[in-house]
Amino acid sequence: MLDLATVFLALGAFLLGPHWLLGAIRQADQCEAAGDPLGALAWTLAAVLGSYAVALAFLVLVIQAARHGFAA
Repeated sequence: MLDLATVFLALGAFLLGPHWLLGAIRQADQCEAAGDPLGALAWTLAAVLGSYAVALAFLVLVIQAARHGFAA
């Protein structure tokens, strides 16, 4: 049951993550255009960390698929 919850959570992060990343990048651009370099840096850092989270979610999906494939 825990494996299924893990897969659904990773799939949700993998599917919704890019939409959130696009919003974070747009927010960083708006902060830069408004003359707020600290806000732009914070949103850029959030986008970088978010991309790591999306990559980790993909890795979890691959590992779970491999575990299921080898168990069968």
